[in-house]
Amino acid sequence: MHIALTLDYELFFGRQTGSPDACLFKPCDALLRILDAFSAPAVFFVDASYLVRLRESAEQFPHLQQEYLAVVSHIRELEARGHQIQLHIHPHWFDSWHDGHQWHTVIDRYRLTQWSSHDIASIVDRCTRELNQHLNHKVFVFRAGGWCIQPFAPLAQTLMDNGISVDSSVYHGGGACSQAHDFDFRSAPTIARWNFDRDPCKAVDSGKFTEVAISSHQVSPLFYWRFALNRLLARGEYHTRFGDGCAVANSRADLLHLLTHSSHMAVSVDGFKASLLQCAFDSAWRKQQDGFVAMGHPKSLTPYSLGRLNRWLQGVYDKGLRLSGYHRPTPARTSAAPAVIKAIHE
Repeated sequence: MHIALTLDYELFFGRQTGSPDACLFKPCDALLRILDAFSAPAVFFVDASYLVRLRESAEQFPHLQQEYLAVVSHIRELEARGHQIQLHIHPHWFDSWHDGHQWHTVIDRYRLTQWSSHDIASIVDRCTRELNQHLNHKVFVFRAGGWCIQPFAPLAQTLMDNGISVDSSVYHGGGACSQAHDFDFRSAPTIARWNFDRDPCKAVDSGKFTEVAISSHQVSPLFYWRFALNRLLARGEYHTRFGDGCAVANSRADLLHLLTHSSHMAVSVDGFKASLLQCAFDSAWRKQQDGFVAMGHPKSLTPYSLGRLNRWLQGVYDKGLRLSGYHRPTPARTSAAPAVIKAIHE
């Protein structure tokens, strides 16, 4: 089984974005202490749109230059320590602005497909160039902000033009519909990876793109009631996330659905969701699935979730398995190339 731990490297997008120190640097330090004990690599999907806007805003507010350089230095350090860096984009950053004291986030165009075709190409170009200039290994995997990869057709050509041939946004059974989020993965294959062309939920043997799905599992409403109770009653640092910002709220309709119906959730190492990590992996192992991709966010890690992650990794490595990164499909064998292998770099 090929196993990957992926982290979306980003700030918050609510009324307070939080700081790089609390949302990125400190949680990554805690995470790396665990990973280093196993010599385990992770994959960081860096929100390059934040980097672009931070660099641009530093022209008006010079003190932001220090923040930009600190984030860039941290990304370079992650790569130098053997972790893989890939592309993540939250395009609402291009509508948001900094007033010299804080960011003002605007999420009216949270999804790439809410922008014009010209803007989509410009955003993807700028973000890819920004991230690649800081890396030794150019990005070739994309994860859409908020999982909002649909419709894919408007993104296909510009991703291909920027060297992106692998997507890792889809998780089987997932879906959301709110002001910010809009995606429906109920028709996605239940396998670990597949090729596709215009629709990431539709496998095409000769497709130009490869989808490496985030693992998912079905949860009952009881989990979300426990999740809510945990948030209300949690005391002390054990269940307190590292990040100091505010998230974009789910729609009331989505929340009501989660509390009253079974649903599918991406396998996560964030907060209380990490309580299901081992169960999800055990299920995938019993079913002899050939891939397992867990995700998370440094900003949403907690001491509790890191403890769960540590115990899971111990079990993985005790089985003689190990974490891995993504592999760039070779042009001549795209349909047969594995998308997750037991090595970080080629």
